[in-house]
Amino acid sequence: MKNQIRATVAITRKDIGVWLRRPSTIVATILPALAFSIIIFISAQAVGRNPVALVVLGHGPQAARLTHNLEGSDAFRVRRATSAEADRMLRHLDVAAVITIPADFDAAYVAHRPDPVAIRINNLNLDFTNDLRRSLPAAITQFYAEQVGSPVLIRVQETDLRSQDISLVQFNLVPNLVLLLTVAGVINCGLATAREFEDLTIKELTLAPIGRVTLIAGKLLAGWLTTLLLAAVVLILGAVTGILRPAGWYWVPALLVVALFALAAAGLGAFFGALIRRFQPVIAIGINVSLYLFFLSGGISVAAFLPDWVQAVARFTPTYYGVHALQMAIFYQSTDQLALDLAVLIGTAALAVTAGAMALRSKVSG
Repeated sequence: MKNQIRATVAITRKDIGVWLRRPSTIVATILPALAFSIIIFISAQAVGRNPVALVVLGHGPQAARLTHNLEGSDAFRVRRATSAEADRMLRHLDVAAVITIPADFDAAYVAHRPDPVAIRINNLNLDFTNDLRRSLPAAITQFYAEQVGSPVLIRVQETDLRSQDISLVQFNLVPNLVLLLTVAGVINCGLATAREFEDLTIKELTLAPIGRVTLIAGKLLAGWLTTLLLAAVVLILGAVTGILRPAGWYWVPALLVVALFALAAAGLGAFFGALIRRFQPVIAIGINVSLYLFFLSGGISVAAFLPDWVQAVARFTPTYYGVHALQMAIFYQSTDQLALDLAVLIGTAALAVTAGAMALRSKVSG
């Protein structure tokens, strides 16, 4: 028994050592998640707060108050400009719109006359355009609601389902963590397995005085540990920066989900590696499968807001449940549907490990 354990540890150490000495494999593992993280970060800067040029022609107290409201709005990134500068910025796509507060704004306000605030929108994109069309009336309504004797008698009472707001970047980092786990498990374990067949070192292992179970366990354990190592780096960085930091005991479900998903990915990698037995195809198939699972789990959107047919397909993918469980634990300190999420991930891990072990055993025995 001790010999078998030592052999398992030796195979695991060998695979991890080879992985650490191959920077190309590490880069192939982290590159998809890193690329999407950069895309998400850049995209988040372009949505939510639209860049606008603000032309203030009126200089009274009411014009100043409205200017202050617009500049403090969460909907705009305001750049003060003259009329000529604003025209140039709109033509050159430096801003999405030009908002003009007229010179007689205060006089019209005091006289209770219609007091138009003009907006010129570059409607090249309906999403940005609709944001602007909603945001300016909302800012003006807030301006009037703050006045003494306001004619606006309606107040918005907001009740949030969650206790805190999560930024778009934070929210989308969780699917990226799951993408990293998927790619790491599939690529690391898949390549470690395929390399044995491609380099013919599998023959040495099969001739060694160890059982097939020991060989399979060593391979799966190495893939699982390398995946967990990368996950640990991400979680530590997330905890230090506060971007991905579960509170209190919610570390437990978060770490459990990460461990289960890493194990499932390693099993899937062993399956692909034993089945294909070629280095390059394993990388191509592993990354493509991981990306499909990433998109179905809500990698670029909220899964619940995707088209119905996509949601139906997503519910048959384990990444959907992994992302949900991690978001609940990390952001919302919630166990909502945790039992279902864990049940799916446990079943997935068991199925993937079984499939990987059977594929390895079949090819090794053959």
